[in-house]
Amino acid sequence: LDRIPQSLRDATIATEDPTFYDHPGFSPRNILRAFWQNLRQGEIVSGASTITQQVVKNSFLSPEVTWSRKIREAVLAAEVTRRYSKNEILEIYLNQSYYGNLAYGIGTAAEVYFDKPIEELSLAEATMLAGIPQGPAIYDPYTNLAAAKIRQGIVLNLMVKRGYLTASEATSTYQEELRFAPL
Repeated sequence: LDRIPQSLRDATIATEDPTFYDHPGFSPRNILRAFWQNLRQGEIVSGASTITQQVVKNSFLSPEVTWSRKIREAVLAAEVTRRYSKNEILEIYLNQSYYGNLAYGIGTAAEVYFDKPIEELSLAEATMLAGIPQGPAIYDPYTNLAAAKIRQGIVLNLMVKRGYLTASEATSTYQEELRFAPL
């Protein structure tokens, strides 16, 4: 985790789980919100997974979308939070997440997309990468740069909303030209 820039950690938390350091591995508030939205729609249209729950799902459970799996996921997430520090959980998440183009883990993603070690990522590069895991095929900057840039803007706006950046820092970061490594 000490090799991963703070800006990338902040971008990931702001995007994936803004209350990461405050909850016991799952967010009761998010669960109730998702339950209500899904009940109203008659199908699963909203999730409530925290970073810890995503680690649990990717490490121990199948990707099936059922209520029983979500319950197991929440119970296991609480146990993982009891056994590991939040920083250890964040490190696991960043090192196992899929960033598209066969890049598993943020270190590999830094090499694949920018041909540089993770420690050298700029804020613009970090925010581009932080937006990819939610939809690696949709936000692939090689095949859909427009969608990837929109997603980067969302990440930057969430960072402003959560107090990690000022609006002017977000604007200048968004306007930076990114130089991607050739595929």
